[in-house]
Amino acid sequence: MLKSIQKVLLVCLLLCGSLSIYAQEDCNKLGAWLWFIEITGYDSHEELADKLSSVGANRIYVKVADGGIDSSTWPELVDENLIQAYQAKGLEVWGWSYNYPGNEINQAKALYRAAQNGYEGFVVDVEMEFDGNPNAISALFEAFSNERQRAIDDGIVVDTFNLYVTTWGNPMDHNFPISSMDPYVTGYMPQTYVEQWGQSFVDNLEYWIDVGNEEYANLGATKGIHHIIAAENGDITPQNVNDFFRASGRESSLWRIPGGGVSLDIWNMWEQVNWDMDFCETTSTKDNQESFNLNLFPNPSREYVYLKHPIRGIENMYWVDFLGVQYPAQVNQQNQILIPQTQSTVLTLVIETKNKRHQKKVVILE
Repeated sequence: MLKSIQKVLLVCLLLCGSLSIYAQEDCNKLGAWLWFIEITGYDSHEELADKLSSVGANRIYVKVADGGIDSSTWPELVDENLIQAYQAKGLEVWGWSYNYPGNEINQAKALYRAAQNGYEGFVVDVEMEFDGNPNAISALFEAFSNERQRAIDDGIVVDTFNLYVTTWGNPMDHNFPISSMDPYVTGYMPQTYVEQWGQSFVDNLEYWIDVGNEEYANLGATKGIHHIIAAENGDITPQNVNDFFRASGRESSLWRIPGGGVSLDIWNMWEQVNWDMDFCETTSTKDNQESFNLNLFPNPSREYVYLKHPIRGIENMYWVDFLGVQYPAQVNQQNQILIPQTQSTVLTLVIETKNKRHQKKVVILE
């Protein structure tokens, strides 16, 4: 029984981004990423905190280290006044660092120092240097996990101090060793930068978030997934960001605070985003129909799926690809729902009854 409950919780974490059973004040942790204060046009963190507070952001991720560079060269890591400036405006303050293979112990010390000075969580950014390199990933994240545990053991933080990782939104394409970091991290933050991928991706935000969740799960992720959307080119609308946040969940975030190659005019878009989105609601509706997830197996699959439980009163059944193109859902004599031949790697099966819509994404094996 306990194992069954754990499996249900795991599925919700992976596919929903986070559980919706939170206290009201914890339902929204939408955040923004800061690269360097010097490029933002703001003279101080107090001024930037005022701006972010007026916009409505609830969390800020501050860069505090870069690889093996001596942490003392990063004033953001040790500046307690910086942290207090954002907290005074109601923002959670997390640190983040860009990291490289080798010198893992020194790199990980940034987490302990961040915890020591009041940061409320930490994100490790790992990208192309770790593609296809599970040993380097394991070594790095073991070091960071050890520093997190040391901070807990020393009474600096409690075990709710999270160690997240941000990396590719499409990890399979990068041969990225997700399973090698999974034992050490408490959450994932895929860089689901649809703005940079192209308009067809922007037009199908929810689909690509789900594809990313499936990739992470298939590569061994068992922790919560919280996507990041980029807004650097001026090609993302406030409604796009709202849709992205709604689909990804309460710890979604926006890369990055304007300045340094990102037009300051992007602030105009940020100001129109619904940063106060309520993630405590558990019921979703579409076209006045309640929406429920189907129980399908096998998934992933190549030729067909079965319904684990029968559905009464089916009025319509079809498949949908990421472009919204619909395909008839055919059922053979063995009650197998046949998968249509398309170029899509993920399809959604939709079954409609009078008052309900059942739907489930299926990963298509080659």
